[in-house]
Amino acid sequence: MTEPAPSRNSHPLRPVLERGLERGLFDGAVVLVGSSAGVDAELCVGDRNTAGDPVTSETAFDVASLTKVVATTTITVRLVQEGKLTLSSTMSDHVDELQGTPRGEIPLHSLLTHTSGLPPYKAFPFGWESTSAVLESLFDSPLSVLAEPGEWHVYSDLNFVFLGEVLRRVTDDSLATLFERHVTDPLGLEETVLGPTSVENVAATRDRRWEGRVLEGEPHDYLARAMDGESGNAGVFSTGRDLATVARMLLSDGEYEGERYLSPGMVERLRTDVLESMETRQGLGWKLGDADTPGTAWSAEAFGHTGFTGTSMWMDPRADRFVVVLTNHVLAMDPDGSLASFRRRVHDVTAATDSRADSP
Repeated sequence: MTEPAPSRNSHPLRPVLERGLERGLFDGAVVLVGSSAGVDAELCVGDRNTAGDPVTSETAFDVASLTKVVATTTITVRLVQEGKLTLSSTMSDHVDELQGTPRGEIPLHSLLTHTSGLPPYKAFPFGWESTSAVLESLFDSPLSVLAEPGEWHVYSDLNFVFLGEVLRRVTDDSLATLFERHVTDPLGLEETVLGPTSVENVAATRDRRWEGRVLEGEPHDYLARAMDGESGNAGVFSTGRDLATVARMLLSDGEYEGERYLSPGMVERLRTDVLESMETRQGLGWKLGDADTPGTAWSAEAFGHTGFTGTSMWMDPRADRFVVVLTNHVLAMDPDGSLASFRRRVHDVTAATDSRADSP
């Protein structure tokens, strides 16, 4: 006798998501869990906008800092594989305006690992209105370097803004073009774009800091919006299913659907600690798991990243497991760390669950 299929409401993660919705942590969310073999569960809750349209599997979210790893890091290492870039080169090797400056001496691998000595995003003034204005300000202003490259780990959006400009100089292409060439086209990501999007099914975010309005299809990140999505630190819109494809490729040592995308050695570099002398664990672009993130039930081999809009993506090669979390929460409205606690709960339940298919 065939057992009945489980109810769409039976997945252990569903009450966790519904509780987050009730607490007002987000208006809508999508969570996918699976392995290198495929997606095991996909759950959608809440609304994507103030009109009350429901979140679906096709809803695109502003993934914020997941852009750093899904887009900018991936483009970088693909160019390294093609012999067009070396991570030991410095910024001044590629950006003439930085020659003779402390910023120009920063090697590219320090940008990827947040050991450049550049200050974090919040320490830099705002007021830019275009890509050229941002870059001119970064090149010409007396931007302090807080430490010598490699001395300490300071997470900074500016690392990826500078890295994005290096990628443009090396290839003479826009980041959007590079993203298509190196990420969305070869992996078949049909619902993922870099920059503002006009698709109808997009999750809205609330801009409470800069303009005080609801954003639909515009990057929430100030730099990404000023640079029309070309900042390198944020700006990608994607669906859970597309990000699951990226996760599956990384869990398969750089292979997807029989095609070699990244070399196994390069994937190993992405998820190996390059800061062994520091307290922070960091791979190339990707963060590495610790006692709190992604959760206590994940192995020390876990790697992933989070985003300001309440997104995260974590993979555990030892368990052959991934989880993608997309929400339209904004961390500026989370003074007590409630969303971080929510994400850890999602990760812990994922690790403890024998996933069963769950439709939105």
